[in-house]
Order: sequence, then C-alpha cells, then structure tokens
Amino acid sequence: MKSPFSLSIIISILLHAVLFVALVWSVDFERVKLEPTPSAPIIQATAVDINQVSQQVERLKQQQQEKAEQQRQRIEQAEKEAEQARKKRLAEERRIKQLELEKRQQEEAKRKADEQARRAQEKQKLEQEKAARAEAARLQKEQQRKAAEEAAAAAEAERLRKLEQQKQAEEAARKAEEAARKAEQERIRKEQEARAAAERAAKEEAERKRQAEIARQEAEFERQLQAEMAAEANARHQRQVLGELEKYRALIMSTIQRHWLTEPSMLGKQCQIQLTLASNGFVTRIGDGKGDAAVCESARRAIRKAVSLPVSDDPDVFAKLKNITLTLKPE
Repeated sequence: MKSPFSLSIIISILLHAVLFVALVWSVDFERVKLEPTPSAPIIQATAVDINQVSQQVERLKQQQQEKAEQQRQRIEQAEKEAEQARKKRLAEERRIKQLELEKRQQEEAKRKADEQARRAQEKQKLEQEKAARAEAARLQKEQQRKAAEEAAAAAEAERLRKLEQQKQAEEAARKAEEAARKAEQERIRKEQEARAAAERAAKEEAERKRQAEIARQEAEFERQLQAEMAAEANARHQRQVLGELEKYRALIMSTIQRHWLTEPSMLGKQCQIQLTLASNGFVTRIGDGKGDAAVCESARRAIRKAVSLPVSDDPDVFAKLKNITLTLKPE
C-alpha cells in the first residue's frame, strides 16, 4: 500500500516541473533584444495561467491513476493466470498421481491374483499329494485288514478245531466220571439207608423233646408279650395324657391371656398361681400367687373374668388338670 505522504511529494514535484516548463515556453524570445549599451539587462515576465497548471496537474494525476489501474489490472490478470496455471498444474499432478495409484493398484491386484493363483495351484498340488497319500494309506490299511482277517480266520479255525478236540476229551472224561459218580452214589445210598434207620429213631425222640420245649417257650413268650403289650399300652396312654395335658395347659394360658389387661410396667415380670378346676372347667379356687403383686392381682382378675377354662373329658388328663399351677407373664 502506497503512503499518502509519498503521493503528495510526487504531486508537488510534478507541479513544480510543470510550472518550470510553462515559464520556459512562455518566454517570447523574439521580443527579447540585446542592448549593448545599457549596463543593466531589462527583464520581462509573462504571467502563468494557474488554471492551465491545475488542468495539467489533474491530467498528470489522471494519467498516473490510469497507469496505476492498468498496472493493478495487469497484476491481477497475472495473478489470476498464475492461479489458473497453479490449479491446472495441481489438477494435472492429481491426475498423474491418480493414474499412478490406479496403476499401482492394478499391479497390486495382479500380483495378488497371481499370488492367489500360485497358492491355489500349490494347494491343489498339496491336496492331490495328500489324496494320493491317503489313498496309499487306505490301500495299505485294506491290505493289512485283509491279512488280519485271514490270520483271524485261520486262528478261529484252529481254535474251533482245538475246542472240538477239547469237547471230545471232556465228553469222554465226563462219561467216565458219571459212571464213577453213579457207583459212588449207589454205595452212599446204601450206607445212608442204614444210617437213616438208626437216625429216625433218635430223631423221633429228639423231636418229641423239641416239641415239648417249644410249647414251654411259646407259653413263656406269650406271657412276656402280654406283659410288654400292657406296659406299652400304659406308656402310650401316659404319653397321650401328657400331650393332652400340655395342649390344655396351652389352651388355658391362651384363654387367660385373652382376658388379661396388662400395662407396660408389667413387662418382664411374672406370677405363679395355683388353680382348682371343676370337671366342666369352672374355676373353683384361685391361689394368691407368687411373684410381682401387681402382675398377680391383674392375672387373678383375668381368671375371674374368664369364669371357666378349657378342660379334657379324659379322666386321667382331668386328674392332672384339676389342680394346676400356671406361671403367667404379661405379653
């Protein structure tokens, strides 16, 4: 960017130059005459038209501006052409690079295709070799299997032959053994018949004694069994009585608790009270109780409010319930 001070200086210089040219051209040389006699020269001046000077200066400024504009346009045109050339060069470089890239890609694709074809051929060759080896192994195994089957068949035939010989020998030995066994059995049978006659008499006596002992033992066993059954029945009844007793004790406690009005101050305290019950459950007597006085008094009121308590119809159970001692605890 040009400085305004530089432009002012240029204009000033141009203005002085125009004034100088105008003064020179305005001198009328024809009217100037040299007078030899006078000692002092006569100087005549011509006035300069300031409007002309201003117009001249304005024309010079206009020309300078036009030159500057033309220079600017030339620079812009040059820059535009340079930019176009640069873009064209870049486009050409990109096109060349793209072509090179495509060429490399094609070469790489060809190389990969060649490599894949080579690998496919190698793989096919290996598979063919593998198939050939497998076929050879199969043939060898087939030959071995046939040889093994033939050997097994021969061995089986030999085994059957020996087995047949063994069966024949065993059959002959069995027949000889059977004859000897029958002879021995006949001898033993005769001995046993003689011994059996003697043993029967002894057994009959022993059987008579054994039957007498069995009768005695059965009578004793029956007596013991009756005694054990009676004891078991009594124990079972006692267990039933105790179970019923616990059940009715719990029912009595539950009935009292339903009628019992307690206070927080009673928690953690208790009272042991003896009760006497009639066969219909009516409370005929309430003991004073042992324990906290307030708890005992409150429990006595609850029992009186309940009037009657649950009792069992079983005489044995009621015998243990009619005089009962309860330990009552506020809940």
